[in-house]
Amino acid sequence: MALLGTMAVVSQPLFYVVFGVLFPQPHENGWLRLAMALLGLPIVFEASIPRRWRTYLPVYWLIYITVSFPLFSTYMVLMNGLTAVWLAYQITCLLLVFMLFDVRASLVSVFVGCGLGVLLNILFHHSEVPYHTVGPIAAVWLFAGVGAVLCDLSRVIAWRVRTDSMRSVTSTIAHELRTPLASIHLAASGLERHFPELIAGYDAAIEAGLIKPRMRARSLAVVRELADTVASEAEHAQVTIEMLLAAAQVTNQQAMSRVDAGATVDAAIKRYPYGSTAEKDRVSFTVSANFTFLGWGPALTNVIFNLIKNAIHYTAKKPGATIVIMVDRLSESRGRIVVWDSGPGISPGTLPLVFERYVSGRGRPDTALGIGLAYCQDVVGKMGGTISCTSHEGIYTRFTVILPALQEDAPSAA
Repeated sequence: MALLGTMAVVSQPLFYVVFGVLFPQPHENGWLRLAMALLGLPIVFEASIPRRWRTYLPVYWLIYITVSFPLFSTYMVLMNGLTAVWLAYQITCLLLVFMLFDVRASLVSVFVGCGLGVLLNILFHHSEVPYHTVGPIAAVWLFAGVGAVLCDLSRVIAWRVRTDSMRSVTSTIAHELRTPLASIHLAASGLERHFPELIAGYDAAIEAGLIKPRMRARSLAVVRELADTVASEAEHAQVTIEMLLAAAQVTNQQAMSRVDAGATVDAAIKRYPYGSTAEKDRVSFTVSANFTFLGWGPALTNVIFNLIKNAIHYTAKKPGATIVIMVDRLSESRGRIVVWDSGPGISPGTLPLVFERYVSGRGRPDTALGIGLAYCQDVVGKMGGTISCTSHEGIYTRFTVILPALQEDAPSAA
């Protein structure tokens, strides 16, 4: 957005140089151009705007483009009596609007902007408009508008086809990986069950002097934990596969149903593949006030899996850290799920970026892909909720999921 804003802001003084100095046009106004350039500065410097105001930037961007492109160009083309130069300028501005927004936003911007431009010209009545030329010009406008709409629709269709193809490939890969991962997990479980006897026999043979030790003590310690490590990694991989399958299928192909938040979160906590008993004991769960909502149970399970995975990873770096998961009801229409940990927290510089793809995983190449929290935000948003993160570096991190609660009593699906 900042780059496009820069283009829109810089174009104003540049066009004043062209229309006011190099090729002077009637009614060209440098102060008006400067005012529109200044109005675009918040978009150029969006990174410096406080976070609480950034949510309004898309609306401000639409209003700014409406004023600086359709409104201004229409007003100027009427002021100058539909001259060829200003007609070309207006057509270019209108086409740019369709390139910047989707069809609905573009049509709103064009109709509102052009309508206000006509209204301003009527109010101030600068020059006579040669209405006998409006017919052919309107035909050109209509042709350009229909072409722009069709191009935008084609772009949307192409994007959907590409997204569906990616979703299909993801689903296929995930399904293909499920079977070998299950085999690896099964083999690791068998190894974990019988391998200690082999190690015990190896130790007994060494003590009896039957064989000479050929493995270092450190290597032997790694071998002892090998089976557990393989089983744990296989389970974590299966969690990731389930997340990818849920992202590719559940939220797009299955109808929503009533979900019991407390039961679903409790089941997710029990099903999560903890790496050790110590990790499992680190997690506590309470239900202050349960609620049901309209959504997908498997999707919420994967959201909880991701939040637990992050919490366990970071609390491991802080001795004595704990993880608290809570379900409660904020009001009759809103339920809340909180995942809190007393880990090292998140730095102020990283906190605004945690829900961006491929960002949160940069500092942890061993386990993270950087897509988990972005997936959580996407899924929770599709269920009509929000997810937010607050943190105090060195003290705690809290993820809060707020979902629209159902008020009527009905059977639930966990």
